[in-house]
Amino acid sequence: GNPTAFERYADDLLKQRMGWIATDAAGGSKITFPIDLPPGECYVVYVAILKSYNGMGTMMVEVRDYGDKNKNSKPPKHSTKKKVDGLWQSPISVWNDVQITEDDVAGCTGYCEVDITTDPIISGRDGNKVKILTVSARRCSRVQN
Repeated sequence: GNPTAFERYADDLLKQRMGWIATDAAGGSKITFPIDLPPGECYVVYVAILKSYNGMGTMMVEVRDYGDKNKNSKPPKHSTKKKVDGLWQSPISVWNDVQITEDDVAGCTGYCEVDITTDPIISGRDGNKVKILTVSARRCSRVQN
């Protein structure tokens, strides 16, 4: 398989929960989602992931804010990184919205890119699955500095 690829498919019993899935134990699988919203506003970025008690891995999520689509002419205005873990103790598998950027820091101001890169499997875990359902954004709820 291609270690840099996520694949989009439904892996649940009823084949109803589509998602972008990576399972490579070595990590390094990467996917980028663009967010294209009206420039000049502040947006909070979320990634909805599958949280489960078994077989899940960790990922680094980076939001690069360009402000507008003319990203080739300049570096990002701001970059936010957050480590996210798909494993938890509760004996249930559910979707979980993870907030990546904050209300009080302009982490996305129009056009931004969300990079998700899987980490190598953590010793003692029985899998390294990362499943992404959605990437979304809302307006910031606090006044910016």
